[in-house]
Amino acid sequence: MRRLICCFLILGACLLIFACATSKKTREMVRPISLTIPSDYRMAAYLGFFSPRESFKLTEIKARIVVVEVFQVRCSHCQNQVDDLKELYHLIAKEGLFHQVKIIGLGYGDDLFEVEEFGRRYAIPYPLFADPRGRKVRVENIPVTFILELTPEGARVLYEFHGLLPATDDLLKLIRQSAAL
Repeated sequence: MRRLICCFLILGACLLIFACATSKKTREMVRPISLTIPSDYRMAAYLGFFSPRESFKLTEIKARIVVVEVFQVRCSHCQNQVDDLKELYHLIAKEGLFHQVKIIGLGYGDDLFEVEEFGRRYAIPYPLFADPRGRKVRVENIPVTFILELTPEGARVLYEFHGLLPATDDLLKLIRQSAAL
């Protein structure tokens, strides 16, 4: 009986790990998404916006690649993934790719107050946006990370990670290879 229980626990752990680390593309392009300009000048400048305006389209971000983390503030997996994304942010800067690769977060089902508090609590160095009604991007599970290439035709999905991300070095290598950076 004890062996049977151990087998079920091991099988369950394997399934959980597999489910959290899946990567699959569910779409080729992301539909046009409009976001509000961050009120923090540094965050707006990070995205390449220096003149006052109310909103922008995702494809107007001044970069070739945009990493979009779709999260929820109460999601424990999302909270655990913050350190990996902050590490990616700093690695991008260290590698001199700051003008070509940007990271943003989208609080799926979270209001602006919750998203801003999440950003302060975890000292997130990249812009976060609220999507209180979950209408900006259609996703089935949280967290989801999109690696997008911005083209004149729109935002093309290079990779889509459901659950946990690969190691930061591997993720940056994937970004470099797929975008020929």
